[in-house]
Amino acid sequence: MRAVYKKIAFNALYASAATAMVFCVWWAASAAVGSQFILPDIPATFEALGELLALRAFWTGLGGTLCRCIISYALSVALAGVLYFLCVSFMPVRRIVSPIVSFLRSLPTMAVSLILAIWARAAAPVVLGVLVIMPYVYSALFARNSTVPPELIEICRLCGASRAREFGSVWLPHAAAAFPEILSGAMSFNIKVVIAAEILMQTARSVGMLMQLANIYLETATLIALVFVAVVLSVAAELVIKLVLRAALGKYRE
Repeated sequence: MRAVYKKIAFNALYASAATAMVFCVWWAASAAVGSQFILPDIPATFEALGELLALRAFWTGLGGTLCRCIISYALSVALAGVLYFLCVSFMPVRRIVSPIVSFLRSLPTMAVSLILAIWARAAAPVVLGVLVIMPYVYSALFARNSTVPPELIEICRLCGASRAREFGSVWLPHAAAAFPEILSGAMSFNIKVVIAAEILMQTARSVGMLMQLANIYLETATLIALVFVAVVLSVAAELVIKLVLRAALGKYRE
């Protein structure tokens, strides 16, 4: 127990040191530039953040972005999980899916966003999130196959276990050990992708649209404050998912 508390204390110390370093660099850069218009200092940015938190439009935008992120994340993880089951259970499916996933991973995000703007502008942030995150999760899960001892697969097949039983007894437990890292990282990445798509699509009721408006009206402090909100949202979501999955899947730790 003491070791756990010690690790938490050291992690908090390192996080505090990193945060202090970022603020020091920010302060020095702002002082060097000498213009609140180009690079606002820390007090001006946090003043803009306070003004944002008092606006109803901010909370509406944050709620809209969170909904899109959750939908995109849920669809990505569910689809990746189904494909993972099919691919480890049936070789023909794997041969079909693998090049498709490779193709999706190589798609230029900006070009896809422009195409989606023509086809389905309102749903573009969610669709783009799925196109980016699903291949990421699938590939990370499939990379776990190297940790599965071939003997276990051979025993399952000699005993006549069904595909579903083999997946639940062998493949899934070995993949579950990496769920906290894979799925938490996927959520953080997903938030970044969705907000980027919102900026490009100028999606109503979104953090991305608030960033676009701040850019149009040259409100640099507000724009930096919104970036700060996005970073905090990503870090918080990643941390919560990681802690929950580690607690729920503790028996699968390597």
